[in-house]
Amino acid sequence: MEYQVVKLENTKQHNVFLSNDIHVGSEALDEEFLKRYFAEVEKDYDNSSILINGDIFEMVTKQSKGDVHEQLLSPTEQVDRAVEIYRPYKELIKRVTSGNHDQRLENESSFDAVQMFCRYLGIEDAYAGTEGITGFSFNKKIYNVHQFHGVGGGSTLAAVENNLKRYRQKSHAHVMYCGHFHKQFAKPIKHYAIDPFNKLVREEKHWLVCGNTCVQTAKYAKKAGYEESFPSQAVLRLAGSGEKQIDVEWIY
Repeated sequence: MEYQVVKLENTKQHNVFLSNDIHVGSEALDEEFLKRYFAEVEKDYDNSSILINGDIFEMVTKQSKGDVHEQLLSPTEQVDRAVEIYRPYKELIKRVTSGNHDQRLENESSFDAVQMFCRYLGIEDAYAGTEGITGFSFNKKIYNVHQFHGVGGGSTLAAVENNLKRYRQKSHAHVMYCGHFHKQFAKPIKHYAIDPFNKLVREEKHWLVCGNTCVQTAKYAKKAGYEESFPSQAVLRLAGSGEKQIDVEWIY
């Protein structure tokens, strides 16, 4: 697992926009929601970053779940469309990971569509494969965000929380961020950080965040009786002044 530190200009607040489960190519992608999402990014463009955490593409194949005839774009067209969507914001993208939908094509052909997406945008160094940690450093503070798309089932919020706690055991980062489950979830948890040099134990607020999705309910999900919800994505507000503080807000 890779760790990178992004050094930012000193500011009172930095915004980290979380972007996952876009499912470009799905008939259920909510293009109007994407417009609202990027409109929020543009409000404070210079003090913002973007983390992309998997399922950029729908990538239904003959061997996967879903109906290959219902997706609107071919795999090549899905990559091209995703590049078109994110190109205006490519300098803000600090980390990209892949999800289970993205990996469908790779599993069958060895072609990594997410890596190609990053290459076309000229941000290949931002690609971390399946998992990565990004530190945002400014005003003598550093905030670590551990992102992993997620695997397995999570039909309830309790299951999502348990999965996030399990993922978090690897790093105890300030934010453990997943997608995959298509559920909006954010929970602060108390963490005690040991400072052996000053012989202190500091109480910190850490977060578990599941970033929901950018789609309405897909046809195959309706057929399977999956729970239906509205699209939303999370934003981390990182404080640059005062005590280290993270707030989580949502874009609808």
